[in-house]
Amino acid sequence: MIKLIAFDIDDTLTKEPRTVPQANLDAVKRAQDAGIFVTVATGRGFHGSSYIWQAMGVQGPIINYGGAVINDTVTGKALYTTELDPKMVKELLALAKELNVHAHIYQGDGIVFAEENPYVDAYSQRLGLPRTVDAEVGEKTWHNVPKVLYITEPQRAEELITMLGKRYEGKLKVSGSVPGFVEFNAENAHKGSALEWVANYLGIERGETAAVGDNLLDLEMIQYAGIGAAVADAHPEILSAANVVLPRCEDMAAAWFIDNIILKGMK
Repeated sequence: MIKLIAFDIDDTLTKEPRTVPQANLDAVKRAQDAGIFVTVATGRGFHGSSYIWQAMGVQGPIINYGGAVINDTVTGKALYTTELDPKMVKELLALAKELNVHAHIYQGDGIVFAEENPYVDAYSQRLGLPRTVDAEVGEKTWHNVPKVLYITEPQRAEELITMLGKRYEGKLKVSGSVPGFVEFNAENAHKGSALEWVANYLGIERGETAAVGDNLLDLEMIQYAGIGAAVADAHPEILSAANVVLPRCEDMAAAWFIDNIILKGMK
């Protein structure tokens, strides 16, 4: 029996930045009423994901920054954190300048970046994030950075994920969550390790977990989960890793998964 479900947010649970379709919320409630702990596992931070987990009524741990941080929605405190080496943060910011792509770092719930541009405008407005422009961001030493994000054109992002994944193999986790994003976490900070931590924290066995996602940032949690599911139009690597393929996000994949796989399996 599944006791824990972790949903990726963007393009899995919802297509909207701050709302979840009512059909999915209703299904989440049905799962919760059946005693299942339903949470989110997202590249977003605590504040950026708050619109979603509040709507879902999550009371407990959520996975943020692609697995780099696990927060408790009840206390608002971090239960588990990882950070990028400050030297690596500086290196990634310098590399972004060399590659001519937008880069920003995270400090708490806010983002810090060198100069205004359309990418960061769209990103910060989408999630309502605090933002700081610092022309010397790349020259400073930064601590407690859970993730560095590059934003560029989707095709270029795919190429960079492949290229930089090879360059930083064994040093960083390089991935993507939505088209155009290149995400950098500490090597062992990913949604799979975070889901394992949450399961242990809640006293739940690996085989009692489920995870649903669509992009490369979701790969490890889908591989870890007892049931790993992918939406129909997920990245090819995610489709290959999944035990179950669902309808598309916009076709209420989350509700379909809960009603047709999870709850049906409990009867």
